[in-house]
Amino acid sequence: MTLRKHILVILAYALFGLILMAPVLPSVDQAIPGGAVAAIDGWQHVWHVWWVHYAFAQGMHPLFTPLLYYPEGVDLALHPLNLSNGLLVFPVTALAGPLAGFNAAVLLALTLAGLAAFWFARQLGAQPGVAFVAGLIFTWSPYHMTKVWDGQLELIAVQWLPLYALFLLRTVTRPGYRDPLLAALFLALIGYTSLYYLLFIAIYSLAFALLALVAPHSLLLDGTQLASARASLVPTAPQPQPLAFHRAILTGRMALVGSLALALLFPLLWPVLAPMLDGPRESVGQIQRDAFLVSRSANLLDPFLPSNLHPLWGPTIHALGQRWHPDIAAWNVALGYTTLALASLGTFVAWRTAWRWFCLGLLGLLFAFGPVLTVGEFETGIPLPYLLLLNLPGLGIAQRPGHFVIITSLALIPLTAYGLTWLTTLLTLRHGSRAAYASLFLVTALIAFEYVTPPLPLQRSDVPRVYQDLASQPGALLVLPVRQDSFSLRAQLVHQRPILGGYLARNPPNRWAEHRPAIRQLWRMEPEPDRLLAPGAQGPMILDVYGIRQVLVHWDQLPPQMHINVAAALNQALPGLEPTPTITTTTYSLYHIPATQQQPFGYFAEGWYPEEQVGEQSWRWMSQEGVLALLNPSNEPTMIQVQMQAESYQVARQVQLVLNAQALGTWQVPAQPAHAATILRLVVPPGEHTLYLRAPADDNPHYNGPLSIVLTRIEVGLSP
Repeated sequence: MTLRKHILVILAYALFGLILMAPVLPSVDQAIPGGAVAAIDGWQHVWHVWWVHYAFAQGMHPLFTPLLYYPEGVDLALHPLNLSNGLLVFPVTALAGPLAGFNAAVLLALTLAGLAAFWFARQLGAQPGVAFVAGLIFTWSPYHMTKVWDGQLELIAVQWLPLYALFLLRTVTRPGYRDPLLAALFLALIGYTSLYYLLFIAIYSLAFALLALVAPHSLLLDGTQLASARASLVPTAPQPQPLAFHRAILTGRMALVGSLALALLFPLLWPVLAPMLDGPRESVGQIQRDAFLVSRSANLLDPFLPSNLHPLWGPTIHALGQRWHPDIAAWNVALGYTTLALASLGTFVAWRTAWRWFCLGLLGLLFAFGPVLTVGEFETGIPLPYLLLLNLPGLGIAQRPGHFVIITSLALIPLTAYGLTWLTTLLTLRHGSRAAYASLFLVTALIAFEYVTPPLPLQRSDVPRVYQDLASQPGALLVLPVRQDSFSLRAQLVHQRPILGGYLARNPPNRWAEHRPAIRQLWRMEPEPDRLLAPGAQGPMILDVYGIRQVLVHWDQLPPQMHINVAAALNQALPGLEPTPTITTTTYSLYHIPATQQQPFGYFAEGWYPEEQVGEQSWRWMSQEGVLALLNPSNEPTMIQVQMQAESYQVARQVQLVLNAQALGTWQVPAQPAHAATILRLVVPPGEHTLYLRAPADDNPHYNGPLSIVLTRIEVGLSP
């Protein structure tokens, strides 16, 4: 094929992408396309595009962000960051912003997915017209359109899969090292796009390797085989015959691909796998019974339904799917009847070659069916291969079995190419080339009719103007309520400041916010007893120490019944601090944290029961070990004084005192009602330090746990 024809193919796929995205083109930098799921997931991926640009522009590591879950930051290795998409549209994001970057990434995925499938089909021996239709089938598939509709950019970017399959095929059918290198590169790109796709393509690769070792010489479309299979057809052009490599050479070349890809993926995979290898695994039986996982699996009928996005029968199919997959949006794995007919024809007429691709397609479906086979709403209890994954360390994260259908879509490229090749060759011999072109046009029309979707709705940002006023100011921002959706990410696109919390695919527990006084009450949006160690007057100083400059409360995002509790938490954490009058409305209030005279302070960390109060008296019980955090906010070592008064549970106990890793001695605490006091004067460097109190403990049924001592008084401050 000439360069001119390649350009025409690219423009044709781009045209189909532009038609699909037509609703968003007039506002390409102000909105994103997609339905209800895109209102959450789509904005999350806009943030990904923005963060990749921000990280590289600021010289930061893209797989870790300090802008979420401030001040500790959060690792993004397990998050669907799709780093490859952010880099692909980096210039667009730099020039026109992250919304334009997101839309460019979607358009590129639609175009490149078709083009990659086209090249794959050409490598398999298909003529340009046949390969073009095979590319349309791949990029227009209902699965792919559903991901576009849902705004899930890491799953929209399927273009690297057929490119990897193409060069993996060339790796086992041609000599040289260029193809293994390119296969490894595209495998790494798959990993930096989606960990789901990396897992899927790894299983595809293992199966492909086994099939290649069985008979590597028959992986390409062979026109002679088609001719002998049906009607003594003669191919329109001779197809290249692959070299027959020795199995050991094939194994080595495949291992080379895997080794190079692992080296490229090391920065991503190491932070993902290291903690998982040490963590406990769920039992297979537990996961098998998990309705969450089963609901996210395809059932036996799903691939053979029409698309639920179709404007005619879509609502009916959607209602049926919701019965089978309650509260799940991503269950559309329809393959299409025209596609299935062509693939069946191709499998039949080119069986000697096609059976390998048929096996790969079937493998994708078997894994898409999840841990147990279901038929409609009926769960058969028959175990399936997906259960094998759940026995492997680290693969418990694979909680969307239905997405495995992309491997079936990949295998359909050669199968539909075989079917169309046979059909067009037959028509050419009997009725001339015009009949063959007419058949390609008819097949394209049938596929378009089956796969058509309604016009994509638009999602526009609903971020209040207050975030523009907060942009570029120093310090971190605490926004209440801490929402479990992508609103915080949409807002950060505007203000670009660190925030406490955020929205991730797997939100970690925020132990940092849960332990710090004043911040804890705001984070939980509830007042609580907190007189023993951190008097309320310290609240603004504590927020100032940690660099939190504003607290923004969205009253309109809170249920009315919570307003009293939130107001009480604000009064406790920020006593006497009034919201900025000029930025206080009926929907939100903004509190500016003033600069304070910072003093050392402490707070209770792990090992303590909740504070109890009777009248003016407060106390707090300790288990076997209680942790007190001491903070020196100055820039130089400071002597901190810790005064404590305690009583022991039932019997006298000896308390070991340890500062960080340095033993300080022991403290003898008598049994109730007697009490003991101690004063510690500690020289500590700047920053946070840990004071451990350790004592023998006895179980107490009232507290449902062990008790050792009870603190009745504690003060932390500068030593006189």
